[in-house]
Amino acid sequence: GLVNAIPRSRWTRSHPITGRVNPMQVINRITVHHEGWTTFWQTDEQSTAARLEKIRTVHTRDRKWGDIGYHYIIDPAGRVWEGRHLDRIGAHAGSQALNLGNIGVLVLGNFDLQQATPAQLGRLEEMLSRLQGRFGIADREIYTHNGIRVLEGLGPTACPGRHISEWLKSRKEN
Repeated sequence: GLVNAIPRSRWTRSHPITGRVNPMQVINRITVHHEGWTTFWQTDEQSTAARLEKIRTVHTRDRKWGDIGYHYIIDPAGRVWEGRHLDRIGAHAGSQALNLGNIGVLVLGNFDLQQATPAQLGRLEEMLSRLQGRFGIADREIYTHNGIRVLEGLGPTACPGRHISEWLKSRKEN
């Protein structure tokens, strides 16, 4: 596959609630997130699968979304997990308009409280480059969750935490 993601069948038996998930159409930007919950350091697949299922449950049960909001998730071991299928609009950036054409990438952890692992940052770099190449996405179309909210005149958020925000800023400057 494009980013060699672990299929969602490895972490959930649940399927999207189709009436709440719309087709993606064109892809033209990427938004990077963190969980913003507790820190997360576990590198085994079982712990990551359990964490993803917890996120999916919050998104579908509590927020009434059709599925986990993100398309891809990067764990501390640097593995990429498939979230919502890329042919479906995510639920990660805010409004439907903000999510349209927008690939949601979650880096597992809280990057106000912890540093991303070298494996996470290496995989994030590789993934961003592959997605940019495949869909023709310019560096200026890669956002932090906070960056895209501010751009749209919405209230700020701490997401994706200062450490990932700084990393993305330095990536764009190089």
